[in-house]
This record gives sequence, C-alpha cells and structure tokens, in this order.
Amino acid sequence: MPRLPSPDSLIARVRAWFGLTQAELALYLGSSPPLVRDLETGRRPLSAAVRTALLPLLLQLPPPETPAVPGPGTPLPPNAAELPDAADLDLRRRECLHRAGRLLAQADALATRAHVAARWAAARPALLPPENPADPAPDTPAAQALACALALAADPTDSARAADHARWLRGWLTQRAAPLPAAEVTRYHRLRAQAAGLQAEAEALATALLPAYLQTKP
Repeated sequence: MPRLPSPDSLIARVRAWFGLTQAELALYLGSSPPLVRDLETGRRPLSAAVRTALLPLLLQLPPPETPAVPGPGTPLPPNAAELPDAADLDLRRRECLHRAGRLLAQADALATRAHVAARWAAARPALLPPENPADPAPDTPAAQALACALALAADPTDSARAADHARWLRGWLTQRAAPLPAAEVTRYHRLRAQAAGLQAEAEALATALLPAYLQTKP
C-alpha cells in the first residue's frame, strides 16, 4: 500500500504553499517526479543536496500553523492583482440595479393588490346589502345604496331583480375582499429576495470598482 505524505513534510508544505504539483516541484529542483514523491512520502530521506535546492523556497514559508489554503471569502492579496475591468464591473452593476428595479416593481404591484383587498375586506361588512331586499330597508348606507341602484332600473318594483342584484353584489364584494392566493404571496417574497440579492451584488461591485475609480483620478 503506498505511503501518504506526512502533513509535516517539508515537501508537502512547499507544494501546498506555492501550489505546485509533484511534477512541477521536480522541474524546479531539476529532479524527477518519482524522487519528489519518495521524498514527500518519506520513502527516501531529504539529502543535503535536496535541502540546499529547496532552501530558497523553505525560507519563504510561513510558520507551520499558517494555513496554505485561504479560507472562504478571503480577498485578493494586496498589490498582487491587476485592477479589475471597470467597464465590465460597472455594466454588471447597472444591470443588477435595473433587474432589481423591475423585480421590485412587480412585488410592489402585488403589495398594492393585497392592500386594496384588505381595504375591501375591512369595508365589506358595512357594504353588504340586506339579505332580503323585499324587507323594509334598514337605515344603513348599504341599504340606501341598494335602493338607489334598484330605482335606476326600468322596473324598480321587480323584486326578482332586486334579489339578483343583492346576491350579485354580495359575491362581488367577497371577490374584491379576497386576499392574495398563496402562490402570489410566495411570488412576492421570491421577487423581494431576488431583488435583494441583485442589490447586494451591485453594492459589492461598486466596492470592487472603487480602486479602479481612484486609479483614474488625478
């Protein structure tokens, strides 16, 4: 069974820190990949010649406790990267803001519908017509409104029409007062979440653009 490299192996530390494969380190040392593999796994000891060849790299290594792989979200190293393409980043930033605005407009339209329905629901008890329009009209705005609506008909004494109109009005008010269905409520929250993500991306892009912007200032 092949031996695995020791985490404390100098060869392993050099390769991990500088991002080298065994073949690449072998090229640097002017040796062969099998030799580097045997040195890393401890099959062969580090000779004085190999240590001397490794010395320029060894002198650059940080303390052993320093992780070789940057953690999640680690920024680019300072003064070690070209400035970003400002035009490309700014185009994406503006696209994000434009898309976020469209998504928020859709969400706002759903919110408006929900608020209007809530207003109808609050007003519905006072707007409902009497259950039996033939009974003496109670002294309420809804009953008076129904009586006036029926008076506009060609035959205001038609009791059947009065009942039909009252039935239709109750159904219409119920429909107006209906809240948003679950699918639309879900869509509202998804639109808001997508817009928030795009706005966060635009903000991050603006932060990335700052060094490039400052570079262009006199």
